Amino acid sequence: MDDRDRTDGVRLTARERAALAEIEEGLRQDHDPAPTPRRSTGGRRLPVVVALMLVCSVVLAVVGIRTSEPALLWCFAVMWPLTVLQVIRLLGRWIRTTGPFTPWF
Repeated sequence: MDDRDRTDGVRLTARERAALAEIEEGLRQDHDPAPTPRRSTGGRRLPVVVALMLVCSVVLAVVGIRTSEPALLWCFAVMWPLTVLQVIRLLGRWIRTTGPFTPWF
């Protein structure tokens, strides 16, 4: 069977066949067609950041309560919700990496 006689009835010129053969050869040599995206290093820092935020929040709360300084209390009021959100992110990632959720009861 000739290369020009395909079952779909499309005929290619010699130049088009050569270009197609070159593309197919390149695809055959490509062993990894879709490389996996690399995980950023930011994922490893999240537990450290959460721990530091927790320590800062506790220190701000204790010092703010003992001194009754409004600026320290406001800093705690800003820091605490951010800390809680980061803890939720960390727990969500931990749940995703440990596998499917199984109820405890």
